Order: sequence, then C-alpha cells, then structure tokens
Amino acid sequence: MVKDYFQDILQPDAGKSGSSFGGGGNENQSKGEAQAGGERSIRNITVNPRAPRTRAMSGDVREASSGATQVPYGKPRLDGKKRVWIWVIAAVSVVVLGVLALFAFRSTTITVTPRSRPIVFNQSVHFIAYPSTSAATGTLSYTVIANDIEDSAVVASSGTEHAEDRASGTIVVFNEYSPSSVRLIKNTRFATPAGLIFRVPATVVIPGKKGSVPGSVTVTVVADQAGEQYNIGPVDKFTLPGLKTSPDMYSRVYARSTLAFTGGFVGDRPGVAKGALDSAKAEVRGRMESKSHESARSLASAAATVFPDLIRITYESLPPTTEAGGGVRIHEKARVEIPVLSADAFAQIAAHGVGENTDGASFKIVGLEKLVAGQGSTNTAQTLGTGPIDFTLTGNAVLVWNVDSASLSQALAGRDQSAFEGIINGFPSIQEARARIEPFWKGTFPASQSDITIEFVPVQAAQ
Repeated sequence: MVKDYFQDILQPDAGKSGSSFGGGGNENQSKGEAQAGGERSIRNITVNPRAPRTRAMSGDVREASSGATQVPYGKPRLDGKKRVWIWVIAAVSVVVLGVLALFAFRSTTITVTPRSRPIVFNQSVHFIAYPSTSAATGTLSYTVIANDIEDSAVVASSGTEHAEDRASGTIVVFNEYSPSSVRLIKNTRFATPAGLIFRVPATVVIPGKKGSVPGSVTVTVVADQAGEQYNIGPVDKFTLPGLKTSPDMYSRVYARSTLAFTGGFVGDRPGVAKGALDSAKAEVRGRMESKSHESARSLASAAATVFPDLIRITYESLPPTTEAGGGVRIHEKARVEIPVLSADAFAQIAAHGVGENTDGASFKIVGLEKLVAGQGSTNTAQTLGTGPIDFTLTGNAVLVWNVDSASLSQALAGRDQSAFEGIINGFPSIQEARARIEPFWKGTFPASQSDITIEFVPVQAAQ
C-alpha cells in the first residue's frame, strides 16, 4: 500500500479535537470537513480579519492602521446646527429687508374729503340754456346730439289696400359758405343729379363753418312724390334749387347721403285693421322711447350733463312690408334730439343759486341722475339748437367742490410734516385731509410731486 505522506505530516492526535452532530461520525465526514486545528491544506485555511491597530493622537483624532484620518461623530452634529442657524438668520434678514423696502418704496398718500353741501331743486327755479354757437360767456350752453332709431312689429293682415308711399332717407347737410349758421325752412328741396326731389319735413339749422371745416347737421328727407323710383342708393351730392339765385351759396351749401332710400311704393298690398295697427304702433314707439332715454343717459360724463326728460323725439311711420306668412310688418322711425349741457357751467350756476361764492372755485353735482326735469312753457314747440331752452328740476342732489390735486401735491412737495395743516387750510375746497408719509421714518413730504398720491373720499348722492 502506498504511503500517504500528507497523513504522516499530521500530528498523531489531529482530527480528534472536534466532534460531529451525528454522534460517532462517518469516514466521509471526517475526510470532507476540516476542523479547527485539524487538517491543513491550501483549501481550508481560514483568514480572519484583523482589528485595525490605533494609536493615540492629539485631541480626539485617531489614525487607523490604513493611514486614513477619522473625525469623531460629535463634531458633524454641532456643525449642522450652526448651519441651520445661519440659514434662519439669513431668512429673517431677507424678510426684514423686504418689509423695509416695501415701506421705503411706497408713495406718500394724501386722503382728501372734498367740501360738499346738499341742494334741493324745485320747480320755482328755472334754468335757461343757450345754443353753444350763440351763448354768451358765463351763461349755460348746450349742444344737440341727434340720432335715428328704427323698430318694427308684425301685424295680422286683413284684406287688401291701395297704397302710395313716399321714400325717405337720411342726409348730411354741409355749410361751407359762412361761419354763421344757415337756416333752411320746412319743405326745403334737395335735388339728386338725376333730378329727383326730396324735402325736409321741418326747419333745419346748419352750424357755421370753423376755419376750413364746414358745419354739418344730419336730417331726414322725404321724396317729393310716391313711387319706387325714389328708392335710390347713396348720393354723393344733393344741391338746393332754392339757392340758385346766390351762386356762391348754392355751390357751398349741399348735402350727401351714405345709405339707400327706402319705402317708395304705389299699388295694392295686404291691409291691416286700424285698431291692430294703432296698438302695434304704440308698442313699437314705447320701445323706441325707452331706447332714446338710455341713449341720453349714456352721454352723461364729467364734462357733460344730460337730462333724459329734455330730449325731443319725432316719430315717423315708414311704409309697411309684406311678410312671407301673410302678415304685415309695420316700420317706425324716431328722430331723437338730445340737449347736452356743459357740466361745469351748470354746476357753477347751481352753486351761485344756493348762495355759494363761485369766484375761483369749480364744482360738480352728485346725484343728477335722480332729478326730474320739466320742460319750460316758453320753448315747448321750439326746435332744439335754434334758441334757448327753459327747464326746471325737482329732487335732491349734492354740490361738491373740485380739488386741484396738482396744486395740492405741488404745495406739499418737500415741505415738513408740521406744515401740513396750514397748507390744507389754504385750500377752501377741502373739508378734511389725512397724510401718510412714506417711508415712515421721514418727517418731510417727498420733493417730487410724482411721489405724492392724492386719493379722494367719494361723496354719496343725496337720498
């Protein structure tokens, strides 16, 4: 038997220091598993890691056997808290700077309550307004804004009727002849280049020219005769045959249309019972009256005072048309003339009427929309724009003094806050005022007017 040299190398008691879980053990187990201190070969040598050796250093730092420097755990925690506090302090600083900047860049504000007093209007006081073209200085003036409104309704037909209707349309009449107004009497003729004649149904006043700009007015004209031949398109120039005796005036007073003329008709068409026709007309004209008052109210502004009760409405029935279903559509037209007063002049006259000193002062009136206007008896039949209008007012309003904000900011600019009361007392139009100077640590008003904001406390209308 060949001798096992590896076996001879082993100590005599090798393999006897360990025990198996099986009790006596078997040969394969004793040969396949190595025990501590037993068989030593290249396969079962166990290498145990060695704990690193350290040596004491100055402070708390220790050097490992590998040469790397390690920092104790306590120090990073302390540094982290310091970083948190740094960020907190930085955030608070940013907030504080932001708040200071907010106050530093805010504009100084003056809150002003203007002087005011209530006014009671009654019918015992009459106001007279004159056309702006002839109003004297210091009087109440007005201009006229005119527009046309059309509406229609369908009425059930009843038999047939013979009709002869005249066409109508809108023209603009120009005055290049004179700086003074030109008055055209009722039924003045306007001729197309083809010789068709149209007439104005009422007196017309054409304003005078201003420099090279001609005066103009919009009017409605009606065909001289019935018939569809008068349903014409826009006309570039109408002439006035009655002015031929004055060649210069004939060439410089003329008219122009931009819309087609309609309504001309001669023949039979579906009829309408008179009761149904009158009822439909009343309904349509009621709608147009409401639209006219809305149009007047929309013109009111800080510079313009308008009383819807003073408007003039002229109604005109246009030729009816036949509906596809057998009914008849009636057409109504309203010519609306709205007198527009100067708001400043009216407020001045109202202030003077209640005994206020109007020298060097200006006013406005709050609550005008609640007043009821009545027509004066001296001008009920007069055409607007040709003469004065007389009217009365009923109701309550508030007279408010206007404050010159530019002068106020100029007076305050660069002044010490102690001068505020004296400056405000120099403005009789101010009832009360408060100042907020920014930034709050300053004791003077900004040197620049643009850095001073004037805010007004609104005055409520009288109830």
